[in-house]
Amino acid sequence: MSKSEGGGAGRGVLYIAFAKFYFMIAGAIIEFRLPAILARTVFGAYAVVSSVVSPINNVLVTGSIQAVSRFTAQRPETARMVQRAGLRMHLFVGLPVALLFIASAPLVAWLLHDTSKTGPLMLAGCIVGGYSFYAVFVGTANGRREFHKQAGLDVTFATLRVLGILGLAMAGLGLYGAVGGWVAAVGLILTISVVVVGLPGAEAREGEPMPVAPMIKFFAGVAIYLVLMNLIMFVDQLLLKRLTTEWYHQHGAQLQLDLDRLLPWARKVSGFHVDASQMADVQVAYYRAVQNLARLSYQAIIAATFVIFPLVSRSTFEDDQDTTRRYVHVTMRYSLIFATALAVVMAANPVPLLDIPYAIDYAKIGGPALIALALGNVAFSLFAICGTILNGAGHTRAAILTAAVTLVVAAAGNAIVIPRLDPGRDVLLGAAIVTGVAMVLGAAAAGYVVWRRLGAFLPILSIVRVIAAIAVAMGVGYVVPFRSPLMTLVEAALVGLTFLAVLVVTGELGKADLQSIIAVRKKRGTGGDA
Repeated sequence: MSKSEGGGAGRGVLYIAFAKFYFMIAGAIIEFRLPAILARTVFGAYAVVSSVVSPINNVLVTGSIQAVSRFTAQRPETARMVQRAGLRMHLFVGLPVALLFIASAPLVAWLLHDTSKTGPLMLAGCIVGGYSFYAVFVGTANGRREFHKQAGLDVTFATLRVLGILGLAMAGLGLYGAVGGWVAAVGLILTISVVVVGLPGAEAREGEPMPVAPMIKFFAGVAIYLVLMNLIMFVDQLLLKRLTTEWYHQHGAQLQLDLDRLLPWARKVSGFHVDASQMADVQVAYYRAVQNLARLSYQAIIAATFVIFPLVSRSTFEDDQDTTRRYVHVTMRYSLIFATALAVVMAANPVPLLDIPYAIDYAKIGGPALIALALGNVAFSLFAICGTILNGAGHTRAAILTAAVTLVVAAAGNAIVIPRLDPGRDVLLGAAIVTGVAMVLGAAAAGYVVWRRLGAFLPILSIVRVIAAIAVAMGVGYVVPFRSPLMTLVEAALVGLTFLAVLVVTGELGKADLQSIIAVRKKRGTGGDA
């Protein structure tokens, strides 16, 4: 690699890293502000629609970007031909999926026991179609190493999405406004991407057109694993919606009788009645708030997957087993440490931390669930890294199998537990525990496969030290009596520092780790490969 190419690669990493960080912050702004704008029922309804459409969007976007970028990088001079093939691909993939999503909206709403979701789901189908074609332009920019354009599009889209969703929600348009703002943002960014990246043009039509079949085949291989991964993230919320709706259908009459005995005049004055689907939406709203904080550890370390995939791919291709084992060991160990550092902060003080971005009822009802789900997402982070390692090493079937088993455990466990618990703290905690346990089992299974196939995973001693650090840090969180928002943040920092201090004292972290981090930063700063 030449010096100029190395510098470009280094800048590209910085561009993409900034864009991903910005996108994460923009998403947090939406999730933290919407509950302050919308009623509990409407925010829960938005969460339901988002949970149905997001797995499909994530698969189409990630799969499309990887496919277009891969074929473009192989032969950069054919970038426009690849782009044209990608756009043609989504005439057979993205567009039909969007139309199928719209057509199946009544069925999905029926499965959720909530026909009022039919319209918003049909509107959300436009997001699916727009995302598909937009991803082709992003993949083209990535494959041509135009990382500044890719980052610019990501930042622009994140901004448009915030303005669209929050703007129309603040205008009083409710659920349709929030979903419609999302649709508008997708339409605008698709138009902007056409201008920024450009259309294939005449040069793409010269000679024999690139066949679409190889790209579809690659996309399909990537999509299977991505579908399973995304369903693991959303299956608990979707089952919570369906099963708590059933609970309210069964217990609604009794709830109204209890209210009449307590306040005989209340229903006559207010016109209140138990709407099972809306009551379930409230439970989803509370659980969504818990998920938003619990997933921060996963979102923070997911960038490691973009680094480890090409490294493992290259080392396994070259049959360099020692290098592969070193990559696996280092990545898994640092991912465990830094994901846990974030999770333990939330698990040690869940109610005050939830109370900062959300209203007090979100915090009191969702607090216990945050403990289980925050720690569970550490395991999910490791599970995602293991899946990336297996895919990068060519063991795609093993990655798919472990993801499928994890999904089955999460779905079956929630289907059994949720109907047996009353709405409120109990059902949220039950769903969080089941999902967290499924994530731990999935991480263990995936880790075992990585160890068997590649000969490396996490050292047992590292796991023991991290567990000990969790116990000490959570103890500090329970002892320290800070409760105001400012002092809660101080306590969070204290808990995190305690966790890291225990790792230093036990020898898990030391000078060698600090030197490694400094070396990587220097290497990236000079544009080297890292």
